[in-house]
Amino acid sequence: MKLINKVGGIVIIVLLALSGSAKADVLLLVHGYQGSVYSWEHSGVSAVLQQFGWKRAGVLLGTYQGLVPIPMQWQDADNKVINLQLNSEAPLSGQANVFTTAVRWVNDRYPSEKIIIAGHSLGGVVARLSLVRSGAPNVKALITIASPHLGTVLAYRGLDEIDDPFPINKIKEFLAGNDYDTLVRSRGLLHDIVPAVPGKLLYWLNNQQHPPVKYYSIVRSSVNGVLGDPIVPGFSQDMANVQAIGKNSTRIIEGFTHDLSVLDGYALVNILEQQ
Repeated sequence: MKLINKVGGIVIIVLLALSGSAKADVLLLVHGYQGSVYSWEHSGVSAVLQQFGWKRAGVLLGTYQGLVPIPMQWQDADNKVINLQLNSEAPLSGQANVFTTAVRWVNDRYPSEKIIIAGHSLGGVVARLSLVRSGAPNVKALITIASPHLGTVLAYRGLDEIDDPFPINKIKEFLAGNDYDTLVRSRGLLHDIVPAVPGKLLYWLNNQQHPPVKYYSIVRSSVNGVLGDPIVPGFSQDMANVQAIGKNSTRIIEGFTHDLSVLDGYALVNILEQQ
């Protein structure tokens, strides 16, 4: 009888330990430039996350009137995914303000759960700017995918395209149409993501104290083994090269193109299982 009681006590202790360690988390996804909440769906990332127990909980729409939450069917799942929609053509500061509001909303909605952030491309920089400026309440990890943490020279090219005097600018607008208009609307953003040199936003950001969360950089690799992609060079995608983060960032080499792919879903799952 004593042996049975002893074994039963051990079982109870183990079960209590397991129940105490199995805490739910919220994964907050933020898309990149010219992306949307559908970027995670069309790429197959959302399907992989759902397969491994990360259920769609809702969408947060960043509008001029504020944040509009759209709940979904899995809002009571243990591990939840919240997808944030931003105006990706806006300057980084404005996007970061909306992101900060989204983090506060998640904390209000799920006060006892930790937040893990995953940002694709510019979304990763937006998230990092928000955390540096406004803190990281209940955030335990930031995962960035092909993000231009040290900027990209393509921003200079974009600015060159729209800095022509009249009437050349009108001719370009007529010939290029929507593409030219997109660059014009993105002028402030392009200034924000030029290579990180003194006097530029990214230089300031990269030298600020960062919150003590876990940092993961998913870095692209071309078919010949060179890190990076045609949009963002590899050294810029790696937060280990950010002055204020350095060795505190873990690098994962995954994927070959700048766009999201199903491989990112599996990379995210591997990171999430380590948390």
